[in-house]
Amino acid sequence: MEKLTGNTVEGVVVDTMGINGRKKSILASYHGRYHTIGMADLRAVSTDMSPLYSGGFRSTDSEAMNIVEVMAEVQKICGKDVTIYTGDGHTTSRISAGMVFLSHGIVAAGRIIGKPKMNIGRRRIRRLKQNIPLLNKIGKLLREEPTLGRVMASKKHIYVDGLNVRRLVEDFGHLILYNVRKSIFPIQEICESVERSNHLKKKVRILEGSKARAEKHNAGLSLIAAELVISVAGLYHVLNGWSGPESPFNLSDIRLYIPA
Repeated sequence: MEKLTGNTVEGVVVDTMGINGRKKSILASYHGRYHTIGMADLRAVSTDMSPLYSGGFRSTDSEAMNIVEVMAEVQKICGKDVTIYTGDGHTTSRISAGMVFLSHGIVAAGRIIGKPKMNIGRRRIRRLKQNIPLLNKIGKLLREEPTLGRVMASKKHIYVDGLNVRRLVEDFGHLILYNVRKSIFPIQEICESVERSNHLKKKVRILEGSKARAEKHNAGLSLIAAELVISVAGLYHVLNGWSGPESPFNLSDIRLYIPA
């Protein structure tokens, strides 16, 4: 798609869709906020809404737990040109921002919960400067073992030689979010567009006959199949000279869909 459109993917949007599931599914769990049993479809799309990643996780997982794994996959697909990601909630929490920048050099920007109105104090900045080599080692560890991001995000305290490295990474993320907050990004518009993309995926899952609740053995396949349908629709529009202001990844003029 990059070669067809000539657009380089430099920014991605990360968001979660809730999917109903049966209790016997290994991914299905009770979600206290939504009061449902199911799983979470963690998606990453480019700023023009082209699908990049989709994975099924437990519905009780926060985006922060899996953000390092997602960014690792995104960079495998799009290369090192991806330099910024956006989202809301736990997607752009302090720990998420710190881990993703240290591991992949990607800056977090989005609708932030508990916006850092004040910069961290001089003492904490001095502690960050003194531990730059340790932060680099943490970033290398997360880059080589992305699943460790789940451990880092789910714990409040992780000590190495008496130093709380989890707090260190969180302070680093606070510093990033504080500086990003002073910049102007069309965050609201971008986050609204990914909601439209999520709605499109729900319609595609119905089109492809996925009305049945997702089960363990076909959950991942069902999630990826819907992304492929969206990608084919976008490819169809681009090849036919799409010129509208909206993203080509839509079903606006597709009236018949026949699975292979």
